[in-house]
Amino acid sequence: MAAALVLGLGAAWAVYWNDRVSPEILAARSAGQALAQNGREGLPACISCHGAHGEGNPAAGFPRLAGLHPAYLARQLADYAREVPLTGAHFDQIARDYSKTPRIDLPYSILTPGIRQHAVMSPIARTLKPDEIEALAQYYASLSFVAQPVAADPETLERGEDLVLRGKPEYGVPGCFACHGQNGVGVGAMFPPLAGQPAAYIVEQLNHWQSGARDNDENGLMRAVAEWMTEGDKQAVAAYLANLSYRIEAGEAIRQAAPQ
Repeated sequence: MAAALVLGLGAAWAVYWNDRVSPEILAARSAGQALAQNGREGLPACISCHGAHGEGNPAAGFPRLAGLHPAYLARQLADYAREVPLTGAHFDQIARDYSKTPRIDLPYSILTPGIRQHAVMSPIARTLKPDEIEALAQYYASLSFVAQPVAADPETLERGEDLVLRGKPEYGVPGCFACHGQNGVGVGAMFPPLAGQPAAYIVEQLNHWQSGARDNDENGLMRAVAEWMTEGDKQAVAAYLANLSYRIEAGEAIRQAAPQ
């Protein structure tokens, strides 16, 4: 009976929230669902890697997308699609008429837009149109998710807990939760949730930060953190985060993104 009551309240809340969502968001969510489930010509269905409900695939290391902030999801797809900058000495001629010189407006940052290099995701993201990126972001942000904690040995979990809470203060490295929120639930569009992500995915991303394959963080924060992490550190943090309980209700990420 208690379970039925919970399901009933959840359904009622979903109806209430859907009534408050704009028609544009609902249309984007519907288009994103069709794209995620069926793909289109030249684009595979997202569910083939990320699960039928955006839950991810822990065994393969594919991340969960369900319940992530829509702006974060949209930015990651855009960064996957961005070409790797040219290397070496390359300069464009500056126009004599300075009113015609291109300007780039950056969002309160000295950084240019970043890139995420990935053998699978980069080619896929480059086929997406801007409205498809927005549709997928809105769809996955609307989904609920419940993590299934993965067991690990006590020593590994103890070391992981120390790192996510305290970091490595001797090197000036903050704990994960200082940015990603208490219990790793995420903070806004800038710091995604870590709880509930597959351990293999967490390790892979830390490796990418270290190698420079991923370079799309504000002010180089994650790169600076990852540089001080040993192989053991990465495994311990990933195991601890995968061991956490985590739950996000349908539409919660979108509610957090909506203007107050």
